[in-house]
Amino acid sequence: MDVQIKIDPLATAPYVEIHTAAVTPEITAMVQRISSEPAAVLLPGFRGEEVIPLYPAQLIRIYTEDAKVMADTDVGTVALKYRLYELSALLTDPSFLRISNSEMVNFKKVRSMNMSVSGTISILLSNGAKTYVSRRYVAKIKTFLGL
Repeated sequence: MDVQIKIDPLATAPYVEIHTAAVTPEITAMVQRISSEPAAVLLPGFRGEEVIPLYPAQLIRIYTEDAKVMADTDVGTVALKYRLYELSALLTDPSFLRISNSEMVNFKKVRSMNMSVSGTISILLSNGAKTYVSRRYVAKIKTFLGL
């Protein structure tokens, strides 16, 4: 299968054209897969005067600090203009889970977890940060992990 990408500065949104001699099950499956995928969410992150476009895959954790919503990302720590509940709705990937009232974690970026005897869970993230699951969210995390 030949794939071509053409850059069109006048295009307002990306679109896909399929040129084929006949509609095969492979083509039908490809159309369903492409049309069912949601558009990628792009979040603006702020670091001083700089605006950094962020894809959800770059996010490690999102938390509140001094009444601001902050995010640890692959490119460093940035401020976000969204509230945590808005980000919960925007980030539809099931790997983004709330671990407390003030923090969300991308479980694709979890390096390890320590489930202590006292019932708490500590999480070591890919950037080396360590955070804790509040007791209220422990059952939800265990269900997500299949424990």
